[in-house]
Amino acid sequence: MQTGVTTIISGLEDNKKHSLGNRAFIIFFSRRLKWILFLFAITAGVWYAERWIPPAQAEWGTYAAQLLLAVSIAYFAFIFLETYLEYRYYTYLFTEEAFIMTYGYLVRNEVATLYHHIQNVNIERSVLDRAIGVSKLIIMTGSDRDTRRNQIVLPAIGKKKARMVQNELLRRARRHAAAALDEE
Repeated sequence: MQTGVTTIISGLEDNKKHSLGNRAFIIFFSRRLKWILFLFAITAGVWYAERWIPPAQAEWGTYAAQLLLAVSIAYFAFIFLETYLEYRYYTYLFTEEAFIMTYGYLVRNEVATLYHHIQNVNIERSVLDRAIGVSKLIIMTGSDRDTRRNQIVLPAIGKKKARMVQNELLRRARRHAAAALDEE
């Protein structure tokens, strides 16, 4: 009974899907921003270069600049929508026996780990993460720390929420490990 009270007080209810938070969208979008900026820079370059096109071909230069601008705007809209869907469908869930992370909007992936398999829960914060106020939460489930197979990663979660999730996972891992030892 005490476990449920602690979980609700900390804001991490059992069997309720939790999202990464609003700032995660900024992180996801910033990872894709460089190609959008590159395409808009090329568009601006073509628009600027129209001045040196002979008057007989000026119509083609205008057409090329307008076409590149339309492609740039369409690509921006596509990337924005794709990023929103990725952010929207990235969730995690606490159950009695396992931590479950779900991601993907076309192909849904669900990764679950039993609490007694959790070895470490690490929080990483890059310069951009610190500026935005998010953390990357890495849950290690095995002794080989180099393989991605033994990790569950929440890529962008609020700083305070990351600390709460870390504490909750470690508390549940200790509780389940102690229960496993008691059964032996």
